[in-house]
Amino acid sequence: MIIKKFTAPTMTEALSKVREELGTDAIILSTRSEKKGGMLDLIGRSSVEVTAAIDDNPTNGASSAGRPSGGDSRSRPIGPGEARLYPPDHSGVYNKPSSGAAIPSRTAEVTVKELDDHVHVDRIVEDIKELKRSIRELADSALTGEMDGLPAQLAGLLKRMRDSGVDEKIAKRLTRQLLHDLNGGELVNGKVIIERAKDILLSGLGQPSPILLAGAKPRVIAFIGPTGSGKTTTIAKLAADFSLNQEKRVAVLTIDTKRVDAVGQLKAYCRIINIPLYIAYSPDEIPGIMPGLMDSDITLVDTPGSGPMDKAQMLEMVEFLQKLIPQEVHLAMSITTSFSEMKRVFDNFGILKPNRILFTKLDESDQYGSMVSFALISKKTLSYVTFGQNVPGDFSIADPGNLITSILEGKGAAR
Repeated sequence: MIIKKFTAPTMTEALSKVREELGTDAIILSTRSEKKGGMLDLIGRSSVEVTAAIDDNPTNGASSAGRPSGGDSRSRPIGPGEARLYPPDHSGVYNKPSSGAAIPSRTAEVTVKELDDHVHVDRIVEDIKELKRSIRELADSALTGEMDGLPAQLAGLLKRMRDSGVDEKIAKRLTRQLLHDLNGGELVNGKVIIERAKDILLSGLGQPSPILLAGAKPRVIAFIGPTGSGKTTTIAKLAADFSLNQEKRVAVLTIDTKRVDAVGQLKAYCRIINIPLYIAYSPDEIPGIMPGLMDSDITLVDTPGSGPMDKAQMLEMVEFLQKLIPQEVHLAMSITTSFSEMKRVFDNFGILKPNRILFTKLDESDQYGSMVSFALISKKTLSYVTFGQNVPGDFSIADPGNLITSILEGKGAAR
């Protein structure tokens, strides 16, 4: 009897490993899901561990049907044409054997093929996710009663987080994490509490990701976001910095041609900075523009704002970006946007695959809680922040440490 463990990000991949190494007659002994490296249940890598077994010395004249010739004990891989439809007419049942118990009889065995036949993996994964969400909601609700008895230093931290706009669930989970991690003496030490809280939040935010200039040229960087989020001004700031301070060859491309004077604003900026501006009125014009962009080190792409009901414009932007193939897509949002609205914006623009977030107008508010909360739940890294209208100037690479410190210590204007 051969018993092996297989680990993979998903159940489907784990079963594929079992099938490849042990064949479809392998018996599934146990499955286990876990999440490693996460804090506050907000980040971390999920993995699935499957323990499987195969009889390497079959007896009783076991049938060799379905096995390849030549004595190979493993079954051949299952081709796409042999896959069965899901969900099945009936579900399989598996009872985990107790420690030291013998392998169950064939009538109770669950093989990889049977698991494939009888279990809809995607449905199981969704059920697990829903269960975890329910557990978190119950835990958040249960913590409400604990707020009355918090140590003074921890209660003060919770109040500062709430005052700065940190999402209530995140504030509660962080509080619960601190209660779990710190001992009695540490829970009355405000400095220790803040340092531990900062470490937890920083582990969720990660390092900032400003524009990367390495790699193929031109680097095409797209900026997306709702109307009024500051995309155009941010592009002007970055274009001026790359051109004047870093001495890079910069081009600007705008596909925001429907908004009144949007092109005129960029024309003025580009004329002052002395860099070329390209205008595309439809996705079909992109192939003709690309040769002109090849001389630049970096091309910054301005896009129109879009509301949740403007599906046609969103689909057109998808077509634009499919032709441009940007290496980076930065989602721009104003810090004055509420946390719930940030989530709605993220859902709306998710089809454009943003991989960076930048926040604008930090000069208009000193409450950074919603910004940090959104960065945590979106799992996208921060790139830049802007805090004024001056071009060049009034922007910087995001500093998560300073932003978090301003929240935890109740200080404003941290950039």
